[in-house]
Amino acid sequence: MRKITLGSRMKQYEACYDIHILRKLPLIVRIDGRAFHSWTKRSNCERPFDEKLMQLMAETTRFLCENIEGCVFGYTQSDEISLLLRDDQSSDTYAWFDKRLQKIVSLSAAMATYYFNAHNPYEKKLPAFFDSRAFALPAEEVRSYFIWRQNDASKNSLSMLAQSLYPHRELVGKQRDALMEMCWQKGRNFDALPTPKKRGWAVLRRPVTVNGKFGPVERQKFVIDDDIPIFSAENCDLFDKLLAK
Repeated sequence: MRKITLGSRMKQYEACYDIHILRKLPLIVRIDGRAFHSWTKRSNCERPFDEKLMQLMAETTRFLCENIEGCVFGYTQSDEISLLLRDDQSSDTYAWFDKRLQKIVSLSAAMATYYFNAHNPYEKKLPAFFDSRAFALPAEEVRSYFIWRQNDASKNSLSMLAQSLYPHRELVGKQRDALMEMCWQKGRNFDALPTPKKRGWAVLRRPVTVNGKFGPVERQKFVIDDDIPIFSAENCDLFDKLLAK
């Protein structure tokens, strides 16, 4: 009778949890800051919007887009980053880590944690940590996913602005229109805020002119977009292009 080696036996246990996400479907990786409410307080971040933190989250998103195989789009708001990965452009398109779930979530969280901490601009160099989740979804749901996250960004931004102007007891039960009116009464027009403060940042490839060996050349590079549109079912051009074969 053939004996199973110790190493083979251990690898059998490990293989039970080596889950592969279904190939040839768009992949979402969402990375979140751990206990960032506490971290921002201890780091003395400005309220309601800390521009250094927002910029760092955008730059962390760009770093991830540049270094994750198959990434075509990044979106960040508050302390979260959403990435869109593709491996369906052709039958032999390579998938990051062969879409092994544990590899994807562990390394994406580690990459975000590394870059964020390495570029921490605050006097108190408190370590920040990120976790990650990943899942496949149908191509027709990609736009819906980013609409959902952008709606969350807008809701959170309005809430943060109102909380900086009023005590909590005056805001309980107030809906969007009421909160916007209350901010207006304090001289703050939510609609007039810069786009990143209202609905986040995007990172996507754009043609950029760089100096080549024989002069200026055009390259596709990931850039930070600080004036993204409102994602909606009607405004579909961006996601149609991202999902085009």
